[in-house]
Amino acid sequence: MTWDEILELLEQGEGQSVEFEKNIPAADDVARELVAFSNADGGKIIYGIDDKNKHLIGVTPDNHFEDWVKDIGRSHCAPAITPTIEIFDKGDKQIVIINVAEGIDRPYKTDDICYIRDGSISRPAKENEEKEITNPWSGKGLNKRQIRALAIVGEHGAITNREYREAFNVSHKTAHLELTLLEDKRLVKSEGAGRSTRYIPARALEE
Repeated sequence: MTWDEILELLEQGEGQSVEFEKNIPAADDVARELVAFSNADGGKIIYGIDDKNKHLIGVTPDNHFEDWVKDIGRSHCAPAITPTIEIFDKGDKQIVIINVAEGIDRPYKTDDICYIRDGSISRPAKENEEKEITNPWSGKGLNKRQIRALAIVGEHGAITNREYREAFNVSHKTAHLELTLLEDKRLVKSEGAGRSTRYIPARALEE
């Protein structure tokens, strides 16, 4: 990130996809935020800025900080979460930016609690909210494109290789491999041949 991008986030303030912390918190607090953002659309956690007063405070991550955060994602979160970490230098101070991707295997939990992002707050999900974010394809080893393709199949009844390529900007080979994997997992079945091949809901998907 650039300093201008950080300032833009600071101007927008905390919200669904960004959290500011003056200091580096304890491991359980880090885990809670990782889970909440993974259960939402992803986001950024920024340490070293007082967003209330718009002050750069800075933090002092040690040489093992990145490993520490990634270990929290592995050992405190279920399923495991793998964030990316940036350390930004501004003058003689440092800012830490933790980038959390939208989770595929939702719901994510820490200490058996499912946290969600509610505006600028990370809070425990209610039972109905946890059900709403639960991914029916969790644990099936699918990537985001495949999960979204299943949603397209569910909504429109079918998807072709061409439609897959256009929807996700991938090559013909990638589309073929990923659609074939869905068929191998019996989540869809193919009909037709050649360019007219389309992938429709498998019986297991229809039931």
